[in-house]
Parts: sequence; structure tokens; C-alpha cells
Amino acid sequence: MKAIILNMERYVDGVLLHKNLYKCQHGRPNRWRYRKVYDDNSSKMVAIKEVLTVSEANELAQELDALEIPASKTGYSRDFVTRYVAWEEKNNPSLKLKESWTNRKYAFYQFAEHFDDVRHITLHDLSEWWDDLTYNQQKLRHAALRKFFNWLMRKSYTTRLKYNPFTTADDLPRLIVKQKPKKQRAPCTPALFTQIREEAGKHGYECLQIAMDISRYTTLREGDICALRFDKNIVDGYLKVVVGKSEAQRGSVRAARLQWYLKDHPLLKSYIDRARKLSLKNRACPFVINHTPKHRSWNDNRTHTCQVTGDRLSRMFAECRGDSKTTFHEIRGLSSTLFKLSGYTDEQIQQIMAHEDKTTTQGYQNAEILPYQNVSMRIEQ
Repeated sequence: MKAIILNMERYVDGVLLHKNLYKCQHGRPNRWRYRKVYDDNSSKMVAIKEVLTVSEANELAQELDALEIPASKTGYSRDFVTRYVAWEEKNNPSLKLKESWTNRKYAFYQFAEHFDDVRHITLHDLSEWWDDLTYNQQKLRHAALRKFFNWLMRKSYTTRLKYNPFTTADDLPRLIVKQKPKKQRAPCTPALFTQIREEAGKHGYECLQIAMDISRYTTLREGDICALRFDKNIVDGYLKVVVGKSEAQRGSVRAARLQWYLKDHPLLKSYIDRARKLSLKNRACPFVINHTPKHRSWNDNRTHTCQVTGDRLSRMFAECRGDSKTTFHEIRGLSSTLFKLSGYTDEQIQQIMAHEDKTTTQGYQNAEILPYQNVSMRIEQ
């Protein structure tokens, strides 16, 4: 990848770079830096951690610009958004640490770009804009904008609205969220699992092979698998896991807690033992999923150089899946299907997958390879 400088415009692979986007100073392909500009015209160069194509990096730079632009003197909506964001962060300092808050701030500024002056906005104006959004866009914005409009109306900034248009009350005209589209899954079949696993070996991703094996055996998500530690989760011969998503939804007390006695699960034990041997090569990494990266870089989400985060594991998987559209998460579906083929009931599989509803568990299974129920009833005449 070579950068070409022409009339102060910077190009990479023939694509014009965003004005605040720069190549990585070490020359690594698909790695970037972003120049963050502050209100006093000072600036700071920040490394972008993700591996991105030129087009993806340009889009990210545009998004970052939208978050950093100060309030416009003529754009009242942007001014109100800036004040609201400051108010929220003052009252809830922990918001600054959440990636979801960054996404919500970006959605606020996008809203301000569409509606220049929120003071005179009407339900009709909002409806036309709202109905053009996708289900996922509406889902991201609905609760956030409801809080934003509560703040606006409490301060009497909106003059043409009698109530919050994002209310959930059924007795008031309101903005309706679209029906959730049916999820299109690209199932991971046994043959595809083997193919990707072999490709992982060719890439030198032994950690990915171990993670795939553990996920297929336990149905655990990549986040839970990447969080496993030898000192905290392998205790007294057991593999013990508090399911992360369940804990986030139900709280620590009601969260799903699973354990496997490794003597009763020799195959699972072999995966753990292999991971332990691998950790000795990777600076005694305490995490079950460990890998020595080619380039050392600081990552706030890691506590050890050789720790593999969920995002990194997903990128490894994407490198090895070829033309397939399946994701690491679909190994849960393969595991669920294999349990079903082994004769376990949906209720039993639901328990290990920590699902609230049995239909969610069934939705993970690959219908093309599910077993048929044998019918013994017959009519004699």
C-alpha cells in the first residue's frame, strides 16, 4: 500500500483520504491514525485500533468528526445536543466509558444535522424522518431520543409539542418502532466447522481452534470464552462460568451459572490442557484463549499482552472462513444442533445456552440436519 501526495491531497490505493485521516506511522497495512481537533484549534493524533480498509477508515473519520465539531452558532439543534450530552455526562460520568454512549452521541448529532432547529419541530416532521429509518436505526435511537426530548420539554425548548413523541404510552399519538426483521442466519455446519478450523491452523491461530472447540462443546459465546482464566474459572477440577449476557440482563444473583466437572468431560479437559500448554509459549498468559500478536500495541480492553479479546477472535475467524458468511457466534447454533442430534431435549439445550425462551434455542438450530421423529403408529385397514 503506497500513499501518493498530490496538491496536498493524500491518496491510498487511489482513494482520497479524509482530511483528518493518516496512515499508520509504522507503515502497517490497513492501520490508521486520526487527527482529533479541539475547540482551541489544538490537535492530537490518535491511533485507530481496528484494522480497516481505506473506505471504512474514511467513514470512521467522518463519524469521529461529527462527534468533535463544537456547537454551531446557527444550528440550534446541535447546540441543544451539545448541552444535553454535557448534562448527561456530568450526571452519569460512567457513560464516557461505554461504547454504546459513543454510538448514541453520534445518533444525536445525526439527528441535529437533519433538524436544524428543534424548537419548532412537529410530530409530522418527526414522523417523516422516523419512518425512513431501518428497524436497527430506530432501536438505537428510540430510548435515547425519548430521554433527550424529556430534557428538552422540561426546559421548555420545544414549543410545538404537547408531549414526548417518543413516549411508549398507547393512549397518545406517537412514533411507532418497526417490527424486528427476521434474522437471516448463515449456519455453521459440521463440514464448515472442520474447514475453518483447519484454515485456522494454517494461519497459526491455535487459539482460534481451541476457542472453536470449547464453544462447540459448551455453547459459550466468544466473549465468555475469551474471558476464561485458568486461575478464576478452572477451580477444583471444574470449569465454572457465569454467562456474561445473562448476568447483564438479570444481574449477578439471577445470572446463569454453569459448571463442567472436567473428569466427566475428557474432551473438554483436553481443550483446556492444550490451552494451558499454549499459554506457556505465550508468556504464561492467564487467559485460556491466548496468542502472541505480531505487533505489540496498547489496548485498554486487555490486561495481558497475549490475551485475545472477543473482537480479535472474531477477526481471526473472519480471516479463516473464506467465502462463507458464517460468524463465530453460529458455532452456538452448531452446538445446539449437535446436542439435539444426540437426543437431548430443547429444554435441556435451552438451559445450557442460558436462553429465557425455548423458541430462541430452537431458532439457533440448523433445520437442514435436525433429526426426524420416528412414527410407529399405523392403520391396519
